[in-house]
Amino acid sequence: MKQVMEALENARANLDQAIAGLEKIPEIDAETVAYTAHKLKNFLAVVGAASELLEVYLAGHPDEQVQIWIEGLQHAVQLMKHDVSRLMFSANGTEPKFKLEKVDMALLAFRGCNFYRHKAAWKKIQVNSELQPDCCFAWTDRVAVAVVLDNLLSNALKFSENGKQIWVHVRTEQDHIVCTVRDEGPGLSVEDQVRLFQKGVRLSNSPTGGEPSLGYGLVIARIWWKKSAGAFGAKAIRGAAPTSTSGYPLSGKTPES
Repeated sequence: MKQVMEALENARANLDQAIAGLEKIPEIDAETVAYTAHKLKNFLAVVGAASELLEVYLAGHPDEQVQIWIEGLQHAVQLMKHDVSRLMFSANGTEPKFKLEKVDMALLAFRGCNFYRHKAAWKKIQVNSELQPDCCFAWTDRVAVAVVLDNLLSNALKFSENGKQIWVHVRTEQDHIVCTVRDEGPGLSVEDQVRLFQKGVRLSNSPTGGEPSLGYGLVIARIWWKKSAGAFGAKAIRGAAPTSTSGYPLSGKTPES
């Protein structure tokens, strides 16, 4: 499992470098986009085949979470294939298919925090979590939620100085589950708050460790959370602790039950 986690972290780092490299291309013509998209499609085919082999090899594993992880990986591959196809054949107006299921939001956040503790170590940033166990279940797409959490934690890490802290809270509040990511970054000016969810807009603050930033993270987080029937907001006033909050209707039972 350690080797798998290391492979995933290396893949994420390589992907970040590839995305940052797009900025250095002065002009991307249709042929370049199609060619690059086709290569990505090939890479995804390899990942998809590997996930199918894992499913066969680990069939009947006593830990039911293993099957959930494999299914999540396969679902993520399908979502990525959808976007790659849009690059290859132009947008056709179709939306990716979400896989709705009962998701333990606290457990998902717990694993996300563990993953980011490794990534935060080089900046000596502490990732804290306060999670309500056994009661934070939502009917949603676990990959979509993971994408949202990844963007929020990545953003918090990028804009935090060395030695600072990040807090992740998941709790029930009346009939909703509230997920909050808070950091000790510089906050945002009133002008930046107006532009916060505009695609490709770089705000006045810069990543503190030279990390790449394309201005899409919070936009993607907001769109994906809305598409999975949630509500999303951000509060980051200059001089105050920047906070991103996501809300989702509490679901104690699946629709079939």
